[in-house]
Amino acid sequence: MTNPTTPRYGQNIPDTVYGYVSARSQGGTPMTEATTFNSARPFHAEGDARERAKEYARTAGLSVTAESRLGFTVAGTPASYEQLTGGRIASYEVQQLGPMNRERSVTHLDIVGARQPDALGVGAAPGMDAIEAVALERPRTPMRLLAASAKPPEVAAFHLSLPDDVARLLNASRAHEAGHVGHGVQVAMVDTGQAEHAYFTAHGYDIAPTVALVPGTSPAEDPIGHGTGESANIFAVAPGARLRPYRASDRAGDLTAATAGFVRAKTDRPQILTNSWGGDGRFPPLGRPSQADVIFALEILDAVEQGIVVVFSGGNGQFAIEPQVPGVIAAGGVFAAQDNRLRASNYASGYDSPWVPGVRVPTVCGLVGLLPRAQYLMLPVPPGCAIDVDESQPDPHDPGGDPGDSTQAMDGWARFSGTSAAAPQIAGAVAVLLGARPGLTPAQVTEALAKTATDITEGTCHPRFGKKAKVGPDTATGFGLVNVSAALDFVLTHHPE
Repeated sequence: MTNPTTPRYGQNIPDTVYGYVSARSQGGTPMTEATTFNSARPFHAEGDARERAKEYARTAGLSVTAESRLGFTVAGTPASYEQLTGGRIASYEVQQLGPMNRERSVTHLDIVGARQPDALGVGAAPGMDAIEAVALERPRTPMRLLAASAKPPEVAAFHLSLPDDVARLLNASRAHEAGHVGHGVQVAMVDTGQAEHAYFTAHGYDIAPTVALVPGTSPAEDPIGHGTGESANIFAVAPGARLRPYRASDRAGDLTAATAGFVRAKTDRPQILTNSWGGDGRFPPLGRPSQADVIFALEILDAVEQGIVVVFSGGNGQFAIEPQVPGVIAAGGVFAAQDNRLRASNYASGYDSPWVPGVRVPTVCGLVGLLPRAQYLMLPVPPGCAIDVDESQPDPHDPGGDPGDSTQAMDGWARFSGTSAAAPQIAGAVAVLLGARPGLTPAQVTEALAKTATDITEGTCHPRFGKKAKVGPDTATGFGLVNVSAALDFVLTHHPE
């Protein structure tokens, strides 16, 4: 990955900018100066500092979109941020891995000025003692109206069908037969949106109304189709769960409010919070996490400390802070071939955290396809959405003549996966466990999944990391492929009512 260029004022600046305000902490140390991720409690806002910080932000013209015990997310014009900070909004470009495993130039934002910190993406609010820092939203990548059929199209190419194939390969079917379906367990999912689809209606899945975080966007729409499609993975494993979708995308479908979506979902106190997205940075990194990464990591840690089971995609070759936060279940990838033989997915990231001792990405794995496009799971999407169209087209970068996913561009079905699919599969597994034992802590859930996972001994993870699977826990697949029924037996035995 290349280094960012020098920030440039006034170029490629959107009309609406999304950010986060860190309120003065009761522990006395600003979030930006945290050096470990032992606990988020010292960074809870002090006294009335958060309320005064919100007043400063609103006076500058910013709207508060979500809040937590540490701070709050905001949205507004560049001029509003400039009024709050006294600095200027500037842009810079970073080469990152994006959809379909392609490297692309991604525009990031910074606050620059004489009284602003050197840290990219983070600004100060001089003279406003209740505010520690203002962090601008970083671009995130999904780890990826006509009526659609409830049944997927028939295609010759090998793929897995939902719900049956996923339930079978993750050994969830036996749990379902015994009545353990995650009934009523609240699973929040922050993504590009959740659109109506006949597939969900035909199966009778329980989906709460979508909460849209970007002003002016419709809760009923998902222009990309990522959130809609990947959410089907939750129900394949936990058909009785209740999905609570949070749309963090703008009108174009870009995840411009991922932090706001996470903070809002956390505040609503679901039992599980699954996230199929993340950033990308240099690996190995040159130093400590950026200040912006530290701020968001502490928000994630705070969710875990509230007893919420947090799941993040481990990445499709990306290296990001989100799956490295202690207590997070980082989702990796295992590929099940047509003969059911299992091996590490070469589409999924695998590394030992250089920032957090003892943390490995992934923790456990779901089902993920292979390079170059991981076209593996047949998933329901809004007809004509970006994924519906893009996945149906040949890959122009493939010299072998990739034909696409064999579906039609407007049929409401697409064949795709990535660790975006693994995260909600694991969230479904967690829902089955919490449906049987609601009092389980995040640590107990992780222990159950880890100790019962199917060991993977073949294959290599994404070539950016190149780690091989081997007997026992490894960097390619963590503890292995989730085994739902075995994990359920573990919690029923070790955590009697």
